[in-house]
Amino acid sequence: MHCQSLIECFEQISAYTDRESTGFPLILNAENFLNYQEIMQRLTADETKQCIYVSEHTFDNGLPNIQEVLSLIKNEGSYAISGISQALMLQGERELDAQIDELLGYSVKGHVIVLLNHCRVYLEKYSKRDLRLANRIVFFDGESSPLPQIRIAKSKEECIGLVYCNGIKHLLSRLERISDTDIESQPFITVVTGFSVSFFQNAMYPVSVSGGVYDAVIRKYPDLAAATQKDMGTDEEWGWLLKQDKKAASFSELITRWFASPSLLINSLDDVLESGDDKKKWLHWLAMRVFGCGTNEYLSLALARCDTYSDLMRHIYQDLLNLALTDEHFETQYRERKQLLTKLPLNLPEISTYCSNVGRHGKNAVYYLTDSSEDEEYTFMKLVDQYDWTDQELKEAVRHAFPELAIYMEDFVFDQINTKLPDKDAPFRDTLTDYFHRYKGQKIRNHIDTDFLEEVNQFAVERPFFKLQPRSTIISTMNKKGVQAYFFDALGVEYLAYIQAKCEEHGLICEVSIGHCELPSITSKNKEFLRYFQTKDISDLDELKHHSQIYDYQTCEYPIHIFKELEIIDRELRRIRSQLIQGKIEKAVIISDHGASRLAVIYKQENKSPLELEEKGIHSGRCCKSNEDPKILQAAYEDGFAVLGNYERFKGGRKANLEVHGGASLEEVVVPVITLALLPTDVAYYFVDSVIQYKATKPSTIELFSNAPMKQPKLEVEGVFYDGVFTTDKNHAVFTITEQKRSREYKATVYEGNANTGVVLTFRIERGTKEINLFG
Repeated sequence: MHCQSLIECFEQISAYTDRESTGFPLILNAENFLNYQEIMQRLTADETKQCIYVSEHTFDNGLPNIQEVLSLIKNEGSYAISGISQALMLQGERELDAQIDELLGYSVKGHVIVLLNHCRVYLEKYSKRDLRLANRIVFFDGESSPLPQIRIAKSKEECIGLVYCNGIKHLLSRLERISDTDIESQPFITVVTGFSVSFFQNAMYPVSVSGGVYDAVIRKYPDLAAATQKDMGTDEEWGWLLKQDKKAASFSELITRWFASPSLLINSLDDVLESGDDKKKWLHWLAMRVFGCGTNEYLSLALARCDTYSDLMRHIYQDLLNLALTDEHFETQYRERKQLLTKLPLNLPEISTYCSNVGRHGKNAVYYLTDSSEDEEYTFMKLVDQYDWTDQELKEAVRHAFPELAIYMEDFVFDQINTKLPDKDAPFRDTLTDYFHRYKGQKIRNHIDTDFLEEVNQFAVERPFFKLQPRSTIISTMNKKGVQAYFFDALGVEYLAYIQAKCEEHGLICEVSIGHCELPSITSKNKEFLRYFQTKDISDLDELKHHSQIYDYQTCEYPIHIFKELEIIDRELRRIRSQLIQGKIEKAVIISDHGASRLAVIYKQENKSPLELEEKGIHSGRCCKSNEDPKILQAAYEDGFAVLGNYERFKGGRKANLEVHGGASLEEVVVPVITLALLPTDVAYYFVDSVIQYKATKPSTIELFSNAPMKQPKLEVEGVFYDGVFTTDKNHAVFTITEQKRSREYKATVYEGNANTGVVLTFRIERGTKEINLFG
């Protein structure tokens, strides 16, 4: 029987229910949901009929119990059943077909109306086989409605922002009551169930896995959708995110509450990584992917390349290696990476990986390193040792990556103020400046140049250091009032450029006097200063050179200890500054007993004389006790010791750890006496005499005084620059004025090097006048 309208359909229903039971249920099929719901609503409103929904009869595990429903309709009475077809369509076509076959032959005592949906094809098949079934089936003709799509969700969190069904029971209830309007507005039905999608592999409904918790996240935070993908987090992480601060109306608001403004996320990166909280790290990484990380181009690129937050550190450390040194962005990204690394927790495995791969850039690899780890310091020194370098190349490489080492490499100029010499020996100052410039470069390169070795051998014979004042002379003539002395064991003049720069950085005045120590250059022979001062001893530098448990030339030939040397010196300068600031001392004087030689260690040659140390291992063989002068050309004989001035060692001398002393090379013998004081709060400049008496026969000069030592004093007068020449100390400089000759007042701007100090002083030129007798 076919019906074209609801009226016709109920005429058939009434014809079935108004007569005695046929012994079989009436099967009524509707192909669209509108007709289905209209029929069910009318049946539900009929009080003479008991409506049974399959969804209300399910097992504890969530599956429908159709047999229980069928057992209910065996009794006398009038029944209407909804949901059998929906329940069986979830299981599959075979199960549905078998159940329809059973229903058509099912025996009942009363009147049972079974309402089916989308089952016309099966009912027509059976009605054609058995014409007697024609009176048991009613087809409500109409256009077939599209079936809803079902999505399987694992948890309620995945369904935030959705109307969802909690379990199979509620899904069946929804299917029993669904309308075409419902499908148009929401074609997907999401159900939370423990059954996997494979359980429904035979279902007649389209069944798929829901978008999961990620879809729920982007429904809650639409500002995440365009900038993220599901694989940027695990279901656990997305689920955790959904539970955070449920009052936040947007992802931006959530991130602001967790960290800071989304535009300032880079500022909290170090705290996040140090927290050890993986969820927090992931959220911060996700936020940076969404909102960016400010102006740090390198971090932006690293973020773009990593698929998960756990990859971020690897990309931050390693990605610079993919950029060519010639790339226009290299310097910017190098600086940004270094800035990042100084803020982040040290990651030794990543640093090790970076250092093991940096060599692919050959000689240029030095430009990829930073001073942020000992591994990189080691790698730098290894690379310097592997290649040949000009002075300029080495200077540029050091300046690029290791600012402290670059300061060390700067020249200390031995001049007439810090190095007192007779006029005939004045050229020795330039010799010293050049010598220590070359010495420091070779110490870093771990190599001795042939011409330098020749010079060392020559000096070993000439011993020009005796031209310098003895240290004892410098100390004996010092003003010792309010001075605290610091005995800095093994502090050579090679560190003076570094010390001067650090003093300037720390606000200290540094005055240096150069002298020589006594031979042999060992501590026991160089403590005469104890007659004048009670000292505070600083032995860390000497301990590093001789007794380090970490640095040893026999196990590592690269000069990586230099970095530690500089660290020790800077630390002690800071401590002295603290004493000065606290007013515990007025001035400090640093006294060194001797210097030390690195090049004598790497030379590795023994002296060919028969002289041999009786006490094995003493002073690394740089000096040897002898009852008489052994007449070795390149060894001095002082105080019962033969003292080598070249880079050899006596037989029996132990191999040195890092550096040696006891000999007579310039780096062992030339020593500084350094006076430190606090820089005045207000640096002032004055002309000693602001009036210049002009004389045509003599150059016009003016003397400038500053209460702080000057470095490169200059005066600018009417666009002309004049260089100052130091006189008694670096607080006084004399200028020869050549262009200004007229009698009047002039203004002079004071410069330090090329830097304008902002100080403008006035001076006056006065010319003498000749008296003329107008009356004869």
